[in-house]
Amino acid sequence: MSFDARSDGGPWHIAAHVLALHAIDPIGTGGVVLRGRPGPARDAWLACHAASMPSGTRVLRVPPDVAIGRLVGGLDLAATLAAGRSIAERGLLATADGGAIVLPLAERLRPEVAGAIVQALDTHGVRLERDGLSELRRARFGVVALDEGEDDER
Repeated sequence: MSFDARSDGGPWHIAAHVLALHAIDPIGTGGVVLRGRPGPARDAWLACHAASMPSGTRVLRVPPDVAIGRLVGGLDLAATLAAGRSIAERGLLATADGGAIVLPLAERLRPEVAGAIVQALDTHGVRLERDGLSELRRARFGVVALDEGEDDER
């Protein structure tokens, strides 16, 4: 399945334009919300979106139950023990710098996860202040939020 922005009207026309805009400038557009259940149409949109991003651009899937340390980073225990000093692990948000993150079940994100993502979107960075570490890492990315909830869950 492909998305043709030249077709006249309707949801596919809109979806194609949104896909093109977000793929061209995920950081500038900020984000996209796709509402609906999983299925072939959503899978096709996501595949076209990833394929439309510039070569080498990261598109990372962030699981809904992601630990905050995995999202923003934390102490890399193995590297710390090997180096004999505190070494920070790069979180998913800093790893996504320049690309996009996909949030399945976005309507169910825990408040601290949603807060960390929104803060990174606002500041274009992630401040790591934990485990004796203090770092600021660049984190400029766009969001593709997959909302599978019913009307009362949104």
